[in-house]
Amino acid sequence: MKIILAKTAGFCFGVKRAVEMAFKHQNTLNTYTLGPIIHNDTVINHLIQKGISPIDNLENKTVNTLIIRSHGVKPEIYEEAKSKDIQLVDATCPYVKKIHRLVQEHYTKGHRIVIVGNKTHPEVEGINGWAHNDCIIIKDVVELEALNLTQSSTKYLIVAQTTYKKESVEQVVKWFDAKNYAYQYINTICNATKERQQEAVDIAKQAECMLVIGSHYSSNTLKLYEISKAYCANSHCIADADELTREMVGNCENIGITAGASTPASVIDAVTQKLLKMNQQEA
Repeated sequence: MKIILAKTAGFCFGVKRAVEMAFKHQNTLNTYTLGPIIHNDTVINHLIQKGISPIDNLENKTVNTLIIRSHGVKPEIYEEAKSKDIQLVDATCPYVKKIHRLVQEHYTKGHRIVIVGNKTHPEVEGINGWAHNDCIIIKDVVELEALNLTQSSTKYLIVAQTTYKKESVEQVVKWFDAKNYAYQYINTICNATKERQQEAVDIAKQAECMLVIGSHYSSNTLKLYEISKAYCANSHCIADADELTREMVGNCENIGITAGASTPASVIDAVTQKLLKMNQQEA
């Protein structure tokens, strides 16, 4: 059995930074994260064991320290925390912070903001808040066409969720270009996402079986699975080693592995070790 492990698999810069910032506040009284710090149950449960639990809002809770997750939040959260004298630990990914600044700046100039991404994803919800929740949010060019935007003197700013699939964003930009709209596109997909997606393509082309490791509610993990499936029909998305079965692998010789940006190295290693053990048992 040959295992092809993606070099980019696992924590990205923003996630690693957020997790490290959170653990610095372990065992501190009344410390919470606003929502899960990242989309990974292993990390979340570890933080809970250290006294840091996720909460959905600041109501009916005694909060001394609030950790803002890597996905970022709306400006109202900063204002509410300040009014309640809560210490903020801002673990927002710097790449997401950049989008907040761009959106706020262009919205102030009167531009319409278009976000290409998943409208229910916490990162997108946070970005939308920096334009007073007035952004046009679309997942692809099909949703864009259904809006029937009229030509006007309005200038549009197009940005994307940092972990979104670049092909979907490029199609939206081409649509605006073909329709001769006044727009500016700023590429906000982070380099780590682009590299991870391209590496998934390269490995999936070689693999007989492709394993994508990450949370089933992680946007970037699901995008990797979608990409892998397009090039390797025998692709599987698993949260951890417990979900890996012999049936998935079968008699495949070349096994490709990649992982989402919120997947700890320990989880990736556990999957690899289980594969090796399966191979030894087969022999």
